[in-house]
Amino acid sequence: MAPPALSVGVVGSARLQPPDPRCALAEQTGAAIAAQGWTMITGGYGGLMEVASRAAAEAGGKVIGLPMRGWANLTPNKWNNELRWSTTYAERLAQLLAADAVVVLDGGIGTLSEAATVWAALQTEPDAADLVFLGTGWEPVLQAFTTHLVIDDSDLAHVTVCADPRQAIAHIAQARSRRRSARPRG
Repeated sequence: MAPPALSVGVVGSARLQPPDPRCALAEQTGAAIAAQGWTMITGGYGGLMEVASRAAAEAGGKVIGLPMRGWANLTPNKWNNELRWSTTYAERLAQLLAADAVVVLDGGIGTLSEAATVWAALQTEPDAADLVFLGTGWEPVLQAFTTHLVIDDSDLAHVTVCADPRQAIAHIAQARSRRRSARPRG
């Protein structure tokens, strides 16, 4: 039986461009998602989003971009097969929240806000997207959250940290095969 066709959001910095070594993880992620026959969803613009989109498209995958109508100074990258335009950031985030999983690459404030939104949904929504932090930089960030914020091990249990895309893909495939029961945690 073939695995179900999933949609996987990939969020990451628009500022990082090749030859930055962090682009390799984005490229591997895009190719791995396409190899599963899954649809990849990104913000649709440059940086790590474009690197992952190119890799997915070149591997025969479907790429959906989520550009904003008000961001006239930005142009969606050419690797998007489909564009789902949003007028508000809330509308754009709703598109991301509709994914089956979200993979978080290296990034800044935008990446962190998208990850936090998905994470918050995981606390209260039974069918919320799985959240995977990918790469070596996230473990110390998550640990700092537990040290300095009101975040504990039960909150961390909602997220997964993977070192490489193969682990992330295996986690997503396994996690989506079972249902989650969530309760509000606040």
